[in-house]
Amino acid sequence: MALLRGFVDVLFPPACQVCQTRGDFPLCAGCRAGFPLIRPPVCQKCGRPLRGPPDLTFTCIPCRHRRTHFAYARAAGVYDGPLREAIHALKFGGRQALAEPLGRLIAEVVATDPRMRVDLVVPVPLHPARLRERGFNQAELLAAEVAGYLSIPLRPTALRRVRVTPAQTGLGREDRRANVRGAFGSREPLEASTILLVDDVMSTGSTGIECAHALRHGGARQVVVATVALAVLDR
Repeated sequence: MALLRGFVDVLFPPACQVCQTRGDFPLCAGCRAGFPLIRPPVCQKCGRPLRGPPDLTFTCIPCRHRRTHFAYARAAGVYDGPLREAIHALKFGGRQALAEPLGRLIAEVVATDPRMRVDLVVPVPLHPARLRERGFNQAELLAAEVAGYLSIPLRPTALRRVRVTPAQTGLGREDRRANVRGAFGSREPLEASTILLVDDVMSTGSTGIECAHALRHGGARQVVVATVALAVLDR
């Protein structure tokens, strides 16, 4: 069987799951090089890119005026270009092999940020109805890659989504916050742990805020958020 698979791969090389370039599976070097990665300086709270010298330490104005329940958030890149296409291919195209390189992006961010010393990795959950519909939870796939790369325990059932919520896409800032308010609950005692909450994309931070609130209620001492991408919206 392995010999047959190798023969098929020679005739039909596996393709990049984003641009379909033959021979580069699951992600080609060209797409990877096109990812708009976030570089310092960033907001010390939400991780949004800022203008200024790389060593600038600053908290953006919106973050100064809201309670987030998480200590801080970081994203590997901006939700645009090939990175956006890769996330869409994973999330909506079912190309689960992309979880490995995208999860590695998150892991690299966590590994290089001295503030992100965590005890457990927890994914943002899907409601069971949505999970049955999609067949997988992309956040859990990403979290598993992060946990494996960093050798940190994974707790995929620490959070539950208590109600189905409409997709956040197309909603304004206030509607996004209202949409997920009270949508999550803690399922397991978290023993005063520092939790790394993993998701694919952060926009307004509403999902992260609600998940962090539930995790803190379940006993977490601190929650930090890490995502593949950050959608830079006007707030």
